[in-house]
Amino acid sequence: MYFIIENKEQLDRLEVSDQSFIQIVTSNDYYHSKLTRVSLVYYNNSKKGYVFVINHCEGFSLDLKLVEEFLQKHTKVYLLDKKMHSYFLDLPQAIDVQFICIDKNNEYSSFECNTPVHRDFYMRYPVMPTINEVLPISKHYQKCECLYKMVKDYFELEMDIDLQEKLVDAYKHVEETGIQVDLSCLNKKYQFQHPEYSLLGNTIYSNYNLYNLTARPTNSFNGVNFLAIPKDKDFRECFVPKNDYLVEFDFDAYHLRLISRLIRFEPPKDSMHNYLGRAYFNVAELTDEQYKESKAITFKQLYGGIEPQYKDIDFFKSLDEYINNEWKKYNAHKASVLPTGRILKKLPGMNKLKLFNYIIQNLETKENIYKILEINKLLSNKKTKLILITYDSFLFDFSKEDDKNTLKNIKTILEGGNMVVKHKYGVNYAF
Repeated sequence: MYFIIENKEQLDRLEVSDQSFIQIVTSNDYYHSKLTRVSLVYYNNSKKGYVFVINHCEGFSLDLKLVEEFLQKHTKVYLLDKKMHSYFLDLPQAIDVQFICIDKNNEYSSFECNTPVHRDFYMRYPVMPTINEVLPISKHYQKCECLYKMVKDYFELEMDIDLQEKLVDAYKHVEETGIQVDLSCLNKKYQFQHPEYSLLGNTIYSNYNLYNLTARPTNSFNGVNFLAIPKDKDFRECFVPKNDYLVEFDFDAYHLRLISRLIRFEPPKDSMHNYLGRAYFNVAELTDEQYKESKAITFKQLYGGIEPQYKDIDFFKSLDEYINNEWKKYNAHKASVLPTGRILKKLPGMNKLKLFNYIIQNLETKENIYKILEINKLLSNKKTKLILITYDSFLFDFSKEDDKNTLKNIKTILEGGNMVVKHKYGVNYAF
């Protein structure tokens, strides 16, 4: 037996519990959260499961704001996919079970509970924007009850909720802005089977996946990998500003400068690649070819192991000591604490270079979180917006109404912590 809540009187009769689980059912699972609405909210107070009807043909519509106010009274609200939920409900105390799973199991858990009816409906009507509003409530309830049974054993096992909240807030704020596109160009270069999943008018929405062991987000949605858009001009010119210009800030040797912090090495004020290149080739100034080769040598040392001929360079000497010490600690404790606080357990196939890569990617993500939050605060009352992050570069849709001081302030934020950035701009993304 399940219970449908479809008016305020029924909602008011529910007791507030210290711990609960919710799961939003949007109108179509495939649509970006920005392009859909809430159909149902499943709620379980640890005793019984309920369905709050928001938009569904089988019930009256309960005001979602009332649901939010009811849930805000709870001490803890567990759910799956906090970023998705944050598009519809303001629940600072919400705890994402997926983060708990990664923290505890060191892997992403796919909680598959679709019923045969779900699979049949989505096979027949995948682009129907309100498909979940006609799929029987009883089947949604069945699916959500299954989810609850699969996740309930993770309750009370959460770790650093504050940093997870910051991670969700930072990347959700970026993706919900959207990126303006030249539709004619986009349709020629990208083969969308279902453009409605991510496109509204001439705005496309990306979707950051935050569930990675290193904590480093990926961003591939509806056929577009936003972190690996081809460098080819024909692909990049499809992305254009809503305002006046696209402005991209690139970090100079981002990982090298993060590593410098870890190993307590004072980085130079100019390019790290110039600094290391001069040591490689024993010259005062690098040629363009030497600079290019210097970057390749450095990359090989970082991720393929430091070669004997470079171990006397101060930077690599300190780095070699750091990598070996971290590897010893990892083996001694059968785990490593990453910069975000996540515990990386003993994994099959791990070696000291892989461990080092996990540490750097995790540190990069932690650094980016705080920079993004500070930038979003700076731009909160401006037309200029941060619209895409690709690890070591930040892309902005810049409005001339905000003047150049806005760009200077962004640069100051990005260069915090001994970082160096350079920028380029244009009327599309093909800089």
